[in-house]
Amino acid sequence: MGNVIELVARERTYSGREVADLLGIGASTLRKWSMLLESHGYWFLRDNQNRREYRQIDINALQRFYRLTKDQLVPQEEAAQMIVTHNSSEPAPRSEAAVALAPAPVLHPHVKDESIDRLDQKLHILASHMKEQDAAHQELLARVEKQEAYIRNSLKERDRRLTKAMNDIMDAKAQLAKIKDAERKTTIWQKLFRIQ
Repeated sequence: MGNVIELVARERTYSGREVADLLGIGASTLRKWSMLLESHGYWFLRDNQNRREYRQIDINALQRFYRLTKDQLVPQEEAAQMIVTHNSSEPAPRSEAAVALAPAPVLHPHVKDESIDRLDQKLHILASHMKEQDAAHQELLARVEKQEAYIRNSLKERDRRLTKAMNDIMDAKAQLAKIKDAERKTTIWQKLFRIQ
């Protein structure tokens, strides 16, 4: 199983732009054909940004699709169905077929038990690693939530203090205005009656 995954991981993939250039079509046409094939059950690899990655087997399928629709004038829906049914009955590419479909070597029962035990150990190690990763993930989520709560509370407290400071400033200005108004009125009365 690991060998198949390694082979798929090492297999050369092509971007949509490279495949479109290779086929002599536009990127939008390639996208349309790919979606049509996918709607009929064909499967393309995707990268971590969910963009299609094309393997050699995909390029071959798209070239067949191109020949069917352009040269033989087969309707696209029908051509897509033909490609999907042809690929499902087609053997895996040589590199994958050699690993995935090769008959298992005849082993002594003792050797089979050891390999099964090794696989069980690897699965157990992977499962415990996944549990550790999940626990670390949960811990990180809890820390992030705690930080977000702290930030929210800090912002609320800051806003409360700013509002109070603004209200205090407004009150102080109002009191200053009253004092100045009172001084102005007093000064006018003093001038009118010449009170010293």
